[in-house]
Amino acid sequence: MTRPISVVHLLSADLWAGAEVATFHLVRALARLAEVDVRVVTLNRGELTQRLERSGVPVEIEPEAGRSFASLLAAVRRRLAGADLVHAHRYKENLLAALSGRPWLSTQHGRPEPVRLALPWARSRFYNELDRWVKRRSARTVVAVSKEVEEWLGRQIGSKRVVRSWNGIDDPIQGGVPDPWAERPLRVGVAARLSPVKNIELAIEAISACSGIEFEIIGDGPERDRLVSRIEALGASQKIRLLGFVENPLPLMARWRALLVPSLHEGNPIGVLECLALGTPVLAVPLPGVEEILAGKGGCVQPDRNAAGWAERIQAFVRDEVAGAQLSIEARARFLGAFTADAAAARIVSIYREAFERAK
Repeated sequence: MTRPISVVHLLSADLWAGAEVATFHLVRALARLAEVDVRVVTLNRGELTQRLERSGVPVEIEPEAGRSFASLLAAVRRRLAGADLVHAHRYKENLLAALSGRPWLSTQHGRPEPVRLALPWARSRFYNELDRWVKRRSARTVVAVSKEVEEWLGRQIGSKRVVRSWNGIDDPIQGGVPDPWAERPLRVGVAARLSPVKNIELAIEAISACSGIEFEIIGDGPERDRLVSRIEALGASQKIRLLGFVENPLPLMARWRALLVPSLHEGNPIGVLECLALGTPVLAVPLPGVEEILAGKGGCVQPDRNAAGWAERIQAFVRDEVAGAQLSIEARARFLGAFTADAAAARIVSIYREAFERAK
């Protein structure tokens, strides 16, 4: 019998955002498979680390705070010793993996977010260039979570080492039935980190022009204070609620008539997968990553990012019980057909096998 491939996932784990949620679901699904012996090394004891521990997944913490890169690298190298493959996420982890002496691969969860200020921009540009060089130089494979990210990566590091593999999540209702769409309140929502790339102000402006529709925003981040001010300036505080971080947002999302996705860029967003699983249709601005997920089922992609036009479409959609109910059914079917955690794990295991064979 062939022994399992030993894989260590390496993550900073300082955030609980899309990449961390995607990895959480993936690692738990991999742990259920005999073909892989999986464990995780994190650099911070954040939400991801704690959830992995509660799930029984082997996780080791190598704290990065207050130490030099050389000290961190030496410690991480010891943690990774003996692994057949290291699966890294984001630029710092990629560099550590590249210097670990172990064969490694990386997941590109999305394109780098734009930075506006001069000094942060210069720093970000340096890190992005270093990350590109490291991937091109030594990564066995780089996993892209969408076609758009795959094409972007191909231009960055060459297409030969890039492979596409969608995210997946565990079924939040475990084969159950979503809440009937027509019985849900006239409520829509956003689930995202409050950062500029998520462009949540567009959804706020659209909803402020709608009548009788509630809007919930799940998430926290650097844009929170500015968004609060914008909501107040629009006089929309009564119908738009900023809920902050919610440990389990799924019961809220299950009661929405639609998930709004106003972002400037998305890879393969977990919030969209969660809503599909819950039978919550998706209304998005033009985003290739979201269009790829939907494939014409379970939601609608708007033609532009015009707030007034989007308001009209939201207003009409949430009151169309025939179309809404049909899209809810399609959303659930689309999730079950392509985006379960087990399906994502199976795709990744095939990538591991190929990378492992090349590493011999």
